[in-house]
Amino acid sequence: MHKPAALRPGDLIGIVAPGAAVEEPAVRAGARVLEQAGYRVRLGASLLKQTGFLAGTDRDRVADLMAMFADDEVRAIIAVRGGYGSGRLLPLLDMDLLRRRPKILVGYSDITFLLVELVQRADMVTFHGPMLAGLEKNLEGAAALVRMLSGDTADWSMAASAIVQPGTGEGLLVGGCLSILVATLGTPYAIETAGRLLFLEDVNEKPYRIDRMLTQLRQAGKLDEVVGVIFGEMAGCTAGADESVTVLDVVRAAFAGARYPVAFGVATGHGRVAMTLPLGIRARLAGERLLLLESPVVD
Repeated sequence: MHKPAALRPGDLIGIVAPGAAVEEPAVRAGARVLEQAGYRVRLGASLLKQTGFLAGTDRDRVADLMAMFADDEVRAIIAVRGGYGSGRLLPLLDMDLLRRRPKILVGYSDITFLLVELVQRADMVTFHGPMLAGLEKNLEGAAALVRMLSGDTADWSMAASAIVQPGTGEGLLVGGCLSILVATLGTPYAIETAGRLLFLEDVNEKPYRIDRMLTQLRQAGKLDEVVGVIFGEMAGCTAGADESVTVLDVVRAAFAGARYPVAFGVATGHGRVAMTLPLGIRARLAGERLLLLESPVVD
């Protein structure tokens, strides 16, 4: 895997909007957090455009993204938000350029399309972490993001809130937003899970919908050869007033016969404090504890 260079104070961070349209106040507020942390910020040329519900046309958005990767001065790229639209860019990516210029790319939710694609087709480490919009309300997550991107992972670990299946598994860490991963099935961009440690999270999906998506993953063979599965907090994935099944009930039932470890409830992605999870590096799930086996960046 190609690891990006560690971020240093004074480095330039590029801001892009690969999916949904963004609002300028949210962009400015998030940029201030990064600037106060000691970094310079450059906004994508088309960042504040709007084409329907998207942040400009597909060509606009992919041009911004590729320009940030092509620019030697830009050391990291952070998405403003997710929403919808990143998947439309996959056929337009210049994979040769991406392989030659590995850089930090941060996002989650709809950005899962890009995180997975870069891990799988560009052999690039990516980062499932907090996006620009909302950074001012998630200073703990912002600080953790800076530490991760700077290479300060000596004491890094994540603890899940529940063990669904005990055990230990090691492998390349992959995954992201469950509904996005399911959307890749049947396409050339489907996630590869064999021999890998699979991370799954989502937001505001009722338990039966989570069950439906896990069933689809299983029927597509994506849960057969994993070495472990770890879930995020699944924020807002609650049953209605007249329903008694919880999302944890669904996960326990779905993995009742699993021969690999399964844990639930790490704080990354959609949740109270969005911590940063590197994808594309080796990690170990042991009981409720997720540990990195290598640094995600190089000095």
